[in-house]
This record gives sequence, C-alpha cells and structure tokens, in this order.
Amino acid sequence: MSCAKIIIAGTGSALNPFRGQPSIIVDAGGTIVTVDIGCQAPNIAERLGVKLDEAQAHIVTHEHYDHICGLPMVAFVKTFRSALPELKVYAPQTASEYLRKLLQLTAGAWKIGFNVKPVNAGGSVKIGDVEFKFIEAIHTVEALSVIIKYRDIKIVVSGDTRPTIAFKKEAEKADLAIHEATFPSRMSVEAANTGHSTVSEALSQLENSNLGVLYHLTCESEEEALTILGGYGRIMVAGDGAVVKLC
Repeated sequence: MSCAKIIIAGTGSALNPFRGQPSIIVDAGGTIVTVDIGCQAPNIAERLGVKLDEAQAHIVTHEHYDHICGLPMVAFVKTFRSALPELKVYAPQTASEYLRKLLQLTAGAWKIGFNVKPVNAGGSVKIGDVEFKFIEAIHTVEALSVIIKYRDIKIVVSGDTRPTIAFKKEAEKADLAIHEATFPSRMSVEAANTGHSTVSEALSQLENSNLGVLYHLTCESEEEALTILGGYGRIMVAGDGAVVKLC
C-alpha cells in the first residue's frame, strides 16, 4: 500500500502569536519535500522525527519572508549534520532571484552549496516518486499553488492567493486540500486588496475535497473558522505539527 505523511508544520499568518508561519512537509515513500518553510518549521519537524536538512528539496510558493524564513536555519544545520551536499529549492522566477541573494548571505557564508531553480505555472518537477505540478496563484507578488501526486494520492496546497477556478478544480476529490484563510469573511475588501482569501472563500474552495485544512490563519479568521466549521464536513483547523496520513 502506498502511503504519504503530511506534516502541517505551520498554520499561521506572518504575525499570529499562537501559530507558526505556513509550512507543509510531505513525506512520501521516503522522499521528503517542504512546501514553504516558516521560521518554526525546522524545530517542529525535529520534534516529529523529521530532519529538514536531509529533505530532498524545498518548494517555495512566493518570496514573502514568512514562507521562507526557515530556509537559512536548514542551511545552518547542514553545516554540522547533513550528509546531503546541496540545498535544493524550487520557486517562481522572481522568488528564485531573491532566494539566491538570501542564501548567498547565509548558506554561502557557511560554505553550503545551494541550487535554486525557477518554476512556472503549468510546469512540474519530479522529486523521487513524487510529482509536483504548479498552477497560478493570485497574490501581490508572483505566486504559485502546488499540486502533489504520489501514486494514487493527490494533495493540493494554495500558498497565499485569492480564490481561483484552477485551485477549486484541482481540489475536487483531492485526498487533501490545504487553503489559506487569512481574513474573516467580514473583511472581503481587505482580502481582495492584499491577495488573500477570507474564511468563507477558502471553505468554498475546499468544499468538494475529501479532506480540507485551513491555514495561514490570523487570530480573527481562526475564531470565525472554529465557530462555523461544524457545517462544512471534512474541513478542519489544524494545529502546528498536525500529521495527516494518506493511504
């Protein structure tokens, strides 16, 4: 039986005082890949027995710092522990340029090799036995959502985005769909202006998935989500470090 373990290592927005920054860790058939990596993700992963310095690759949905601030820590840990010689990162074109500069200042200073490869909407990469496909996200900077396929298992991760037709289509019947819900529903204008989604918009994106998770939560959006989620079936608010096993 083919199984994948998904660690939801960070579920908060940039400044949620009770949750870490957005981080998803995929462990499929021994292939470990992160989709965004917030500041607390390396420690949360360690607590669950996963060494992110030994991950095969790190995928970044966009260049905002709350989605990448764990990468310098991973690079630092590689200086004294990892047997893997190189830090591999996939990111949108504009983010890849920024990441090269960031890692030159950090990983480069520690003499750690790194390889940042640009990816685009419509493209895909194969890492081990896992395929990662990219679709366009709508945010304030160039951004991507990610579709993950491992054998007959399908996972979709939104990154930061407005609701999109493409994501909703990919989320339909997906084994696991993870979507940002940065704003409460009463703040729809603010969500639109900042390239984010409200709780009600996120729930609409996830309603036809087999299992849905809201993340990138603020205190206000979390409060709304916990109040109304009873009527939305298999959609949940997970805590940092939550593990979903899919078989």
